[in-house]
Formats: sequence, C-alpha cells, structure tokens
Amino acid sequence: MEKNTNILLLECFMRGETSPDEEQILSDWLHSQEAKEQLSNYYQETWKGSNNKLIAEVQGRMFERVKSQMHNAVQELNRRKQKRTMRIRRLFQYAAVILLIITAGIGGHLYTVSQTEPTVTDKSYLVQTGKGQRANITLPDGTVVWLNSYTQLHYNANYGATQRVVSLTGEAYFEVAKDKEKPFIVETAGMNVEALGTTFNVKAYREDSQIIATLFSGSVRVSSDRDNVILSPDENATFERRSGKLAIHKLDNSSYAKMWRNNDLVFNGETLEEIAVLLNRMYNVQIAFKSERIKQYCFSGVICNNSLDNVIELISLTSPITYETRGDTIILGNR
Repeated sequence: MEKNTNILLLECFMRGETSPDEEQILSDWLHSQEAKEQLSNYYQETWKGSNNKLIAEVQGRMFERVKSQMHNAVQELNRRKQKRTMRIRRLFQYAAVILLIITAGIGGHLYTVSQTEPTVTDKSYLVQTGKGQRANITLPDGTVVWLNSYTQLHYNANYGATQRVVSLTGEAYFEVAKDKEKPFIVETAGMNVEALGTTFNVKAYREDSQIIATLFSGSVRVSSDRDNVILSPDENATFERRSGKLAIHKLDNSSYAKMWRNNDLVFNGETLEEIAVLLNRMYNVQIAFKSERIKQYCFSGVICNNSLDNVIELISLTSPITYETRGDTIILGNR
C-alpha cells in the first residue's frame, strides 16, 4: 500500500528528521478529520497485507484502543494551553501507535546510561555493563565505543601504542579513529572485525546463535576460522555458531542495528521466547510463560523511547496474550 505524504512525514518525525515547520504541518493535519480517516485506512490496509496471524478479535481490540487514545489525546490538547512542542509530541504519540512506532514518556524499567572508566586488571582494562545499563567510553586513540546492556569490553594496556585490539562479549557500537598504520580489531568468540576508520555495530552475546556485524560507513573485513568477507555500508555479516557459516546480507535499513543507542527497540518476527532474553538484558526482569505455545508467538515493530511497560503493553495488544507483574517477573498467559 502506498503511503501518503503526511504518513511518510510522521515516520520522519519518529526518526527525528523533521524541521519545526514540518512538525507544525503534521500538528495541523493530525487535528483534522482527514487525518483520522487516513490513519484508520492505513492501519486496516497494513494489517490486511501483513503476515501477522492475529485473530479478528485481537485486531479489533487494538484498533479500538488506538482510536480511543487518539480521541482522548485530541480532547485533552484542545482543553489545555500547553507549549507548542509538548502539544505536538503528545498528539504524535497516539498517531504513531497505528504505525507500530510508539513515542512514550520515560518511566518504569529503563536503561541507565553513563560514561564509565575501565577497571584495571593486571595490565589490561575491562569495561562492562550490567543488565539494564548502557555506557560509553573513549579509548586512548580517540575511538568512541557505546556498550549495550550486559556487555564486556577488554583491551590491553598497550592499546594504541603498538596495536588496537579489543575483545567483546555482548553488543557495542564503534566510531573508530583513523590510523592507517594500526587497524582496529574487534575479537569475539567466533568472528573478528577489522577496520581502519569507520562506524559499525557488533552483536556477540554468548547465548545468541549468531554473531552479527553491521557496517554504517567505511569498510571492514570480517573473518572467522574458515572464511573472510569485506563489508560495504548497509551490509551485515552473520556468523552461525552451530554451523560456522559466515554470510553477507544487504540491508534495507541498517540503522535498525544501532537504534538501541537511543533506547529504541526493533523486532522483525522474533518469537516471544527470543524477546524475553532481550528484555532480561535490557531491564533485568524475568519473563515467565504459562505455556510453551506462547513462546512461539512472533512480533514485529519499532518501539521508540521505550519503557518496559510500553513494550509489554504493545505486545499484548498485538498478540493473543495477557500479562501480570509480580515483583521483577512478568508472567505471560494465553488470552
């Protein structure tokens, strides 16, 4: 289905790519009856053409929930004399739910982000984050590294002097300082990434079946024991731990791989069992399932500025599940 100009503009806003004038255009449109009709039609046509296997009752409940939220938001904004920016962003929040992109306030279980200093251990350095934490660090050569939750980065005391090698477990985004004499190398358990000066992301959690390197600019060499490949921008390399296979993939939107730095989540058909692992890393929360069947439900979508409450609520709206919270455990059951 072809998207109209205003819906495309709304998606640009959710990526932070709109000017103040464009935001005012969107605000005027979202207050109109035309917007309600266009968003409703887009929502319905998108679900018809998707691969989601939602039962009619679930789709209807989600759609009615969205319409109710949008109606309440418009009524509230018409009553209150709020600042322009707040007025626009609050209304966009509800419109974006239809696009499966949520902009919500910060609250509940969230990442904590900090700059950190490495721990010195016998002529080597360790930078690590716990569950629910993120951090960034600038290495001695000027390379900047962002660490996702539950990640460890090791490097030797002579880093930058004779070599530029780091060891990674977890996930990190790298902005590599240029040095033609000393390539920058990321070592993981199964795959290495070598660069001169570039930006890329590496995801290498021990419990994951794949190691993934995604390139955004420049060029990198990715190697395993059996193979090596050269990546161009907007490509990734995946290493299958079980088979040892290394493969290159062209990406339609490589930026998804680094959206975690902005507290955003991207899902592309992951099962709830796989999502539970990720939520445990991000929020240090346990996910329990009342049946094995629930683990196999799949979810796709982009959730921006997320809190744990928002993630679970959206999944419950788009899947035939219920949830309850008991301390730091969320229990998922069949609806």
